[in-house]
Amino acid sequence: MGHFSGAVALVLFLLFAPFARAQNDCTDAIVVCGNTGFQGLTVSGIGNQEIDFLNTCGSQENNSIWLKLPVATTGTLAFTLTPGTMDLEEDFDFFIFGPNVTCDDLGMAIRCSTTNPLMAGQFDNLTGMNSAETDTSEGPGELGNSFVQALDVVAGETYFIVVDRPIGNANFSIQWDGSATFEMQPNIAAPPNNLQTCVPSGNTGVFNLNENFNVIVGGQPNVHLTYHTNANDAITGSNQIFAPTIFNNTNNPQTIYARLTNTTSGCFSLTDFTLTVTNGAALSADSFSLCDDAADGDGTNAQTVFDLDVVTQTLLSGQNTAGLNVAYFGSALAAQSNTGALGTTFYNTIPNQQDIYVRISNTTGCVLVEPVHLRVWPRPAVVHTTLAHCDTGLVPDGLTQFDLSQAIGALTGGNSNLEVAFFEAGSTTPITASLYDNLSNPQTLQARIRNSATGCQSWGSVTLVGNIVPPPTISIAPECDVLGVENGLATFDLTTTNIVLTATQSVAFYATEQDALLAQNPIGNPSMHQNIVPYNDVVYVRIDDSGQCASISTLALKVNRLPDVERLASGGYVCNDNPDLTVTLDAGILSGTPSDYTYRWFRNGQDLGQTSYTITVNQAGDYTVEVTRLGCTVTRTVTVLESAPAYIESVIIDDLDTDYPMVTVNISTVSLGDYVFALDTPQGPFQSSPVFANVDPGIHDLYIKDLLACGVLGPIQVNVLGVPHYFTPNGDGFNDTWNIKGVDGNHYSKTIIRIFDRNGKLIKHISPLSAGWDGNYQGQPLPADDYWYIMELEDARTAKGHFSLKR
Repeated sequence: MGHFSGAVALVLFLLFAPFARAQNDCTDAIVVCGNTGFQGLTVSGIGNQEIDFLNTCGSQENNSIWLKLPVATTGTLAFTLTPGTMDLEEDFDFFIFGPNVTCDDLGMAIRCSTTNPLMAGQFDNLTGMNSAETDTSEGPGELGNSFVQALDVVAGETYFIVVDRPIGNANFSIQWDGSATFEMQPNIAAPPNNLQTCVPSGNTGVFNLNENFNVIVGGQPNVHLTYHTNANDAITGSNQIFAPTIFNNTNNPQTIYARLTNTTSGCFSLTDFTLTVTNGAALSADSFSLCDDAADGDGTNAQTVFDLDVVTQTLLSGQNTAGLNVAYFGSALAAQSNTGALGTTFYNTIPNQQDIYVRISNTTGCVLVEPVHLRVWPRPAVVHTTLAHCDTGLVPDGLTQFDLSQAIGALTGGNSNLEVAFFEAGSTTPITASLYDNLSNPQTLQARIRNSATGCQSWGSVTLVGNIVPPPTISIAPECDVLGVENGLATFDLTTTNIVLTATQSVAFYATEQDALLAQNPIGNPSMHQNIVPYNDVVYVRIDDSGQCASISTLALKVNRLPDVERLASGGYVCNDNPDLTVTLDAGILSGTPSDYTYRWFRNGQDLGQTSYTITVNQAGDYTVEVTRLGCTVTRTVTVLESAPAYIESVIIDDLDTDYPMVTVNISTVSLGDYVFALDTPQGPFQSSPVFANVDPGIHDLYIKDLLACGVLGPIQVNVLGVPHYFTPNGDGFNDTWNIKGVDGNHYSKTIIRIFDRNGKLIKHISPLSAGWDGNYQGQPLPADDYWYIMELEDARTAKGHFSLKR
């Protein structure tokens, strides 16, 4: 059992370094066991912030490492942490949690120190716990002396220590000073063996690290062995080598660190061993291939004779073979035992592929035994084909241009591994251009068919034939320009041509003659083809018969312009009660002459049966005319609106109760027109307001004019009642009598009028249709004075007032 009473039993060397992995989370805490020293450990940064608000020392994790202390025997827990430098700016803090807490429920720290040695005026920067101190926490800054009271711990308890470095980047070590002890780490059964492997060249090889498994473990139970490439990873238990049986070294020699962990206590022990790579032979390839031939009388049996010396040159290509002994065997066992070597040649008895084994040894004792795959590849099938193109020249002679790539599919059968090269007869120089002008008609080219995967080849041929066939005349109906775009481009259904095909023929369309000749880049959707050249374009029609070109023709694509028409217009107004009022509509041609077009007129969608350029109408509606030229139609819409005389809903007369009579004309909402108004002036002027102010009492004529189509409505009689304020019965012919104004035989004729003097005496009873009162009573003139009247009107109104008699 390790302990730390008195002498230093455990020193923990912890090296802080940027970007290095550290045990800076509670769940990754390093288990402190026995007398283990952790040399080579590097730590920095934090993982999760776990101690913020869990301590009374006013700090949190900055650059931290977590240690887990399983107590084996009861005693005191004390330690001294010594930074790797005496510079007082190197500031180390620590926090202790426990006993027996979990990482997700640490509770408050039971010991902590965050004193800054420089601010506290100390002579060194050591920190820790000892029995001389009485405080359990101190800091931050200048508070405290960097040491707090030691802990009394009990066997079976577990504590966590967080060492944190808020300032500085020095390493540190820990010396355990108390009397308690920790669990012991497992034993390394025996020092591991250094491993060696042999490769032909270089410094990298494959090692089975588990050759040392039994050496290190030695049959111990409850242990786990891992391998690491550096001491830090071994200490922290991180980045273990997960494929130890096939490990590739990265340095030569390279040290491997082994960590043996007790799966119960978590304690571990470390050891290491060395990997060394030495040079020997290695294969540059593990297979050798030949193409089938007829040397054995059969060119398709996938069997042939292999020269094993040539095989060796391939297997050891690029290597120095001096000092190597190479032999071939029929089995791996024979090669391992070096018995029954094959001769210098070998005829495969298993078609297509047969494995033999090569044994290579050198003077250093390195021996390599590997299987060698001997393969016999088939040669490509010999194919002869024909490629026919149409000669569309002005003077066709059968000499034209061929796209040789079109023959590749027939020569290769669609096998993507086969490649073809073409040669003129007697030439060893391949034709490099895909487009080839034949020299005679017909002409046969040699075709080398080579398998790019195996290198095997055979010879076929392609015969070039130029067909001299007069092209048929092919046509298609013109299309019309697109309304609203009118750029000379339209969509053609090329499948609607007058082409007649036989059962063995097919047709394709192309944008250029070259494409049609070479049968490349066909128009992808011939039923929806848009011309490229505006208004007048051409495509090329290729007819193939049984896969060979039979003819190439041109197909003209014509786009006719649309009639140039003003498409929307106003046709004015008609009056709904005057059928004699008409308007003339026209088809709105903007260019050309009317005789260039045909017309068809409709009203509200109904065919009017009229086909002239202009029509005369007396009804409102949407009139459309279809204007057509060369089969292209544009529709023009002319809107004729309806108007009507004004429908008077009421005429409001404000007269007797005011000195300023007012006439208001209320037009019904069903009226369609745009109206202006006048009193007593049939020719105007007219006003836009239907209200007349300060109208003189009397009988007036109202006129309402429709500004749209229906003319003037009127006269409409308006009776404005009024009472004269005085009269002068002096016989001069002016104002000689007094009576109400605005009355006629049809309006207010039954009004009752009584006249009184100022004493209320009835003087006169007069009719509104009479000449009026002449100022006399019983034949005698009355004096000038004010007199009163009472009128009872037919509409149940009653009016009272007075007037003056002046003499």
